[in-house]
Amino acid sequence: MVMVAFCLALVLVRATQPDQVAFVQGAEPAARRVCVADLASGAVTPVGPGTSDGAPVWAPGGEWLAFDTGNNGGRAICVVHGDGSGLRRLPLADRSNRWPRWSPEGTRIAYASGAGQDQRIMVYDLGTDTELPWGGNRTGLMRPVWVGGISLVRLQQAFGDDPALPELAWQPDANIVAIGLTVSSAGLSTDLFIVTPDGAIPIPGMLLPSEGSYEEWFAEPAPDGKMIAFESNDGGDREIFVLYRQGAYDVSNHRAADWNPVWSPDGKCFAFESFRSGRRGLYRAYPDTVRVTAIAASPEADFWHPAWSPDGAHLAFVSNCGGAPRIFIAESTGENMRPLTNGAGHEYAPAWRPTPEVKE
Repeated sequence: MVMVAFCLALVLVRATQPDQVAFVQGAEPAARRVCVADLASGAVTPVGPGTSDGAPVWAPGGEWLAFDTGNNGGRAICVVHGDGSGLRRLPLADRSNRWPRWSPEGTRIAYASGAGQDQRIMVYDLGTDTELPWGGNRTGLMRPVWVGGISLVRLQQAFGDDPALPELAWQPDANIVAIGLTVSSAGLSTDLFIVTPDGAIPIPGMLLPSEGSYEEWFAEPAPDGKMIAFESNDGGDREIFVLYRQGAYDVSNHRAADWNPVWSPDGKCFAFESFRSGRRGLYRAYPDTVRVTAIAASPEADFWHPAWSPDGAHLAFVSNCGGAPRIFIAESTGENMRPLTNGAGHEYAPAWRPTPEVKE
């Protein structure tokens, strides 16, 4: 009877969690605002200040949102509850801050602070209201993502195999992978960097497809920490590679440009964008078999910015198939597509609210 009661309570807790999608709305870039749409009722709640709000990112558990927004000619980082309460701009030292990402435990936010080659990774601790630099003296870092699990262990092993690399103060729970600007005789390029509080070093070449100067971008760890997907022009065009235990390999592998990998919640595949249909479309790739299938693609319209539902059964994405960009919801196969809201469009950057962890 106790077990039955516990299971019933768990089901009730999950049933009361609203199925919601955060997104950016607005025809004019300067007035774009983060909103939250409720899938059951269709209600749309504005939650951002509407000062050129950037793409929203949910904290683990779905209690908070973070996003960058305009702030007197610069960019601030805001946090807000999903219902619009508790909105505040974080008191950051630099006036230009972008690309916030939540830490796995949901108490810290990493972001890029500064501009151009002066950008560096900062981490704001919401528990102590402190802002600390990561990466030591390394600048030119942007687009941070947190990484842990097996990927972190493999990176540590690779760094340990090369005595020429300096030691890093690895964090036990999560460190950061970021995109770093590198100056060479050929000019500027971008590389993947591992970033800790005291330093930042390019990921060793032994783990990458080949040695050389290439453009790496859009690093995204799998939910289980076993793999890291990233975009690179190693091989000629933009492809999506997956970094696994023995190194990186090309998964998307097509003559058209591929980019923006977004992992499914179970980590078995990722959605991505590609021009392989002639226009921007959405596809799914399976790293274990290197199989690619279409989700939403058409020579008559564009589809972009995929976001998975917490159970992996559905996707939210943007399309201009009806004119102005709107967010659509579809099954993960692309079937049964419908608009998220009844609005006139100009909707961007969907982010599906994660299911909170149920505490016993």
